[in-house]
This record gives sequence, C-alpha cells and structure tokens, in this order.
Amino acid sequence: MRKPVGKIPNPDQLLTPKGQRGVFVLLFLLVQLLYWPSARAGFVTDYTGLLERLDGAPFSDFLNSFGFPALHPVTNFFLYWFHQCFGVQGLGWHLVHTTLHALNAWMVFRLTAKMMGQWKLRNGSLAALITALLFLAHPYNVEPVVWRVCFNHLFTTLLILGGLWYALRFFEEKKPALLWRTHGLFAIALLTFETALVLPMLLVIFAVMWPERPPLSGHRDRFRQWLLLFAPQLALLACWAALNRYLFGSVVGHYGPEVHLRFYPPEMAATLTKYFLKYLLFWRHWPHGWKEALMQWLDQPAAGWALFLAGLALLTLLLFSLRKIPTRLRLPLAALLAFFAVLLPVSNLYVSWLLYAENDRYGYLASFFFSLALVASLAQWRWRLWQKVLLLATILSFFAAWQQVQLWKHNAVVQQKVLHSWKWAQAPEVYVLAYPENYRGTPMFRDFSGKDEALVMSLRYLAGINQTGRIYEVAQFNLATPEDGVDVEQTAGNVFKVRFRQWGNWWWRRGIGTWNYETPQCRFTVDGNGSIVELLKPAPGAVVVWWDGEAWQALE
Repeated sequence: MRKPVGKIPNPDQLLTPKGQRGVFVLLFLLVQLLYWPSARAGFVTDYTGLLERLDGAPFSDFLNSFGFPALHPVTNFFLYWFHQCFGVQGLGWHLVHTTLHALNAWMVFRLTAKMMGQWKLRNGSLAALITALLFLAHPYNVEPVVWRVCFNHLFTTLLILGGLWYALRFFEEKKPALLWRTHGLFAIALLTFETALVLPMLLVIFAVMWPERPPLSGHRDRFRQWLLLFAPQLALLACWAALNRYLFGSVVGHYGPEVHLRFYPPEMAATLTKYFLKYLLFWRHWPHGWKEALMQWLDQPAAGWALFLAGLALLTLLLFSLRKIPTRLRLPLAALLAFFAVLLPVSNLYVSWLLYAENDRYGYLASFFFSLALVASLAQWRWRLWQKVLLLATILSFFAAWQQVQLWKHNAVVQQKVLHSWKWAQAPEVYVLAYPENYRGTPMFRDFSGKDEALVMSLRYLAGINQTGRIYEVAQFNLATPEDGVDVEQTAGNVFKVRFRQWGNWWWRRGIGTWNYETPQCRFTVDGNGSIVELLKPAPGAVVVWWDGEAWQALE
C-alpha cells in the first residue's frame, strides 16, 4: 500500500501568532547567517567622528546630539549607551544592527500581509514572506546594517513601519487610540532622523489609494477623523521645525538648508529615476561604461525636465482617474508612489554610482516599497509561475548581498592591518604618500574634515595609539583587491615617485577623487599609473610612509 501523503502546509498559518513568531525566528537566523562575516566591520569614517564627539562628553549631552548639528537626541541616546557597553568590539554592535534589520523585515512581512488582506488580493501570506525576504537580503541594504553609524536609518525605519501599521489598523477599525500610537512613534522618529518626515506622506498615499474609497469617506464625522489623522502630525512638524530654527538657525539641520532646501525639479526627477532604475535594473553592478552613459544621460537638463514633466503628467492622470483604478492595481500603485515619496528627502543629494557600495543607506526604507510594488503586482497573475521567479530572485538577492558583506569583511581586515602595524606615533612629522581610502566603495579611511584626520582619529579611537606628531595625508587610493598597494622610489632629495603595483586604482583625497594640487607642505602631481610627490618643508626627523598592500613601508 502507498503511504498517505501528508497535508501540504497552508501558507496562511504564517499569519497566526505562532506563525508570525516563527517568521521572526526565521528572519533573525537568516540575517545572522548572511551578516556574520561582517560582525567586526563597519567602524569607519563617521564612526570615529562619533567617538570624537563622545570623548569626555557627559551623558546629558545627548540632548544636543553631542554637538552634531541635527535634532537627533534619540539616536545619540542609544549610541552613547552602545558605546559604553560595546566600545569598538563588533559583536554587540552586530547584534543590535542585525536584530533591528530582522525586526524591520518582520514588520515588512506583517504590513505586506495586512495590506494584501485589506486590498483583498490573493496569495497574501506567501507574498508577504517573499517581500520580507527580498527586503532582508537586498544587496543595497548591506551598508546600513554593517556601518555602525547607521543605527538611525534602521531605528527610524522601524518607527515608520510601526506608525504605518497602526494607521492601517485605524483605517480599518476606526479606533482613535491606534492613531495616537502612530503619532507617538512619529514624534520619536522626528527626534531620531530626518527620514521620519516621510510618514505623513505615506499616510496620505495609503489613505487615498485605499480599496474602493478612502477609509474615512463614509464616516459621518469625516472631518473630525481627518483632523485626528493629520493635525497632530502637522503640529509635531511645526514644533520640530521651530526647534531646529532655534538650535541651528534654520528649519532643518544636518547638511543645512543650502542642501536640504535646494529644490530644482529636473535634478530631483533625475535622481528619483536613478534610484528607480537602480532597484529595477541593479545598475550598480553594470560595467563602468554602461553606468557612466546612463548617468550622463540622466544628468542632462533636458532629460531631467522631460522626466519631471512626465512624472507630473502621470501623477495628474492618476489623481483624475483614481475612482476607475481596479482594486488589484491600487496596492502596487500605492507602493510605487510610496517608493518615490520616501526618496523625496534625498532627491537633492548626489547619487553615488562609480563604485560597488556607497550611500545605499538612503534607499533602505524605499527598498521595502519597491519590493512590495513588485510582489503585489505579480501575485495577481499566474502566481504559480511568478512565485518561482520571485523565489529565484530572492536566492540571487542573498548571493548579491553575500558579496557585499564580503566587501565589508575584507574592508575590516585591511583596516586592522593598517592600524595595528603603525610604528611612528612619536615621530615629529609623518608624510603618508599613499594609503587606502575605500575598498570597492566601502569607506575605510574617508576624511571630509579637510584636516587630514582620518588616520589620526582611527589610530586614537580604534587602535588606542595617540599620535604626538603631525600626520600629513598626501594621497589615498581605492582598493580593488585587499592586496592593492604602491611602490615608492626616492628620485631626488624630497621628491618621490609613487607607482601603483596593479591596475584599477585612482588617487583620492578628502573624500573624493583628486588631481594635481599643492599645499605649503607638498606638491602632488598625477603621473601615469602613479604620482610624483615633492615635500616642500619637511621637519627634521620627518618620516615618509606608504602602504604597499601588506604593510607600511617607510623612509626615515
């Protein structure tokens, strides 16, 4: 006799309380499996700037963000205690960041399942799990999970997803207490990071795109309900802007009004298009020539204006045909609108595209809405086929994310070699002719201060080495492999010929690629596959050093 075949598990069991707990455990284990190689990575660049602000500061200074020009007291409250508890040991930071990432993926699962149910779409539970897995393993989400100063991106996302969760429940259940939870989470998020500003836009989008009719339109006390939804948020925004104005002289801090309040429609439209194509076509991994051609085309003013006008026309058409949109299309469209809305605050910032990893953190929250739009669309047509395609895409996403994690792992290995082989703490002057700036786009010793502080601060705060003399960072370079380095030849007196030992590198200085320059201390000239450096006023006893790919080399 044939043995009876067991019952096929019902995917809807994932939505039971026990099933949801199981989903979180699965997501947590997967994120540990994926990110464990980078557990000791991410203590770079802005992290040493954080430690400098924390150095000697009392705990109460978290209220003014330890001197950082932005309204981030919640972020700095946590960062202070994380530093007190973990120092620069990776395991504690790793567990905090990966747990938050798993929680965010779990909220993605719950939100997707609830939205699929509210919009009466099929295959909701399995679609929710796939959306959560795509978010969890998205290669562009590696940067905020690994880089230890990106706690604000992770925590703000959790607060926004929580606020959206309670708002969706309010739309359904009409209980004001649910909405006050949304407002409370919004208030905390505003004091965590500027990404919080997108929550009111998300509420508008999902209220307007609610299935059949807006969730509050049939209520006899409709005006009061809409007032309850948005008046507290507008009041919180006004208080937030006023506090920024009082503390920083502008309604927005961080990069300042010159950056955040610069609205140029074609540039913003081009930036939003770059992000859309980045998530749709994964252009970051294209050959350099293809990426360059795409970016140059999008950066043309004519292309920017065309994209802006096309977007405006599509949005107008959507609003005028709102009642005619089929229910099955409303959620994918709402998710796509949410994707662009979430990116609006960064649409006037530069989109990094040259290397394999940089500034991906700005799309962390947006990646959820892109995945939701994709999965909610495909879940309605030939689902048996598309679920296999999406599961394959999830596996490929894990593979791509694993590669990004490996970049950070190798980054940390090189960083530790650079720091712990330093021997010139007592030298009166050290001229660093060349040393690593980034590894394939992951920042390592990036310096935006303009004061040659990256190496000094890393030595002090990450290796416990106090440099008594001055360090002059002549040039840095990007690493294509962990073994990349330079050779140096002293051609005459204080003149040095520096040559890359391999192809695929370029000179960097103060956070950007560099060319010929001169300071009172040195003259730097690009020369073929290398450079010529002339020291103009070296002090007696000055040391000249460079990184050869394995260790520091020196002329003393």
